[in-house]
Amino acid sequence: MRSVAAIVLGVLASTPAGAVEMIDSVFETTFTYGGVEQRLDGSRVPLVSGACYTWWIRLAEGDAPATGVERLILPAAPADWGDAAVNADDGIEISEDGRLATTTFVPELSDGWITNGWCVAEGDPAGPHRIEVDLDGAELAAYDFELVLPEDYAWPALPQPDPHERSVDHSW
Repeated sequence: MRSVAAIVLGVLASTPAGAVEMIDSVFETTFTYGGVEQRLDGSRVPLVSGACYTWWIRLAEGDAPATGVERLILPAAPADWGDAAVNADDGIEISEDGRLATTTFVPELSDGWITNGWCVAEGDPAGPHRIEVDLDGAELAAYDFELVLPEDYAWPALPQPDPHERSVDHSW
């Protein structure tokens, strides 16, 4: 059995000097349902306009990364990439087949976290999606998730009103 010190030294030796280290990661879906904003962890996203999926990566203390690359990989091309396909200044490049959006960015840390996200638009494809995030040339994280048709999505339970609060004089 290896000692804890040997394991720690092995991990440190396998991390290149100056490499960015991820210490936490979150993938979250947000949408409004029944008038309530939902914020859910998990790998299923409802395929409804306005639902968003966002990743967060928390980095260990040290130098901030100089470059970032995010790749959004879709099962099929969406009906329309909108501004991402035509605005050369936004740092997003769309592949010829329309299934890959590559975003180049300068990571901006906020309390050690970096983040980015996308929102579902009409014409987006259902099925498996993947986001890969590289910092300073090394892949740091990957998120596999699925956009699910509304009829196949497990919608969260909505809070029910207190029947006594529905009465004007609270008599029932």
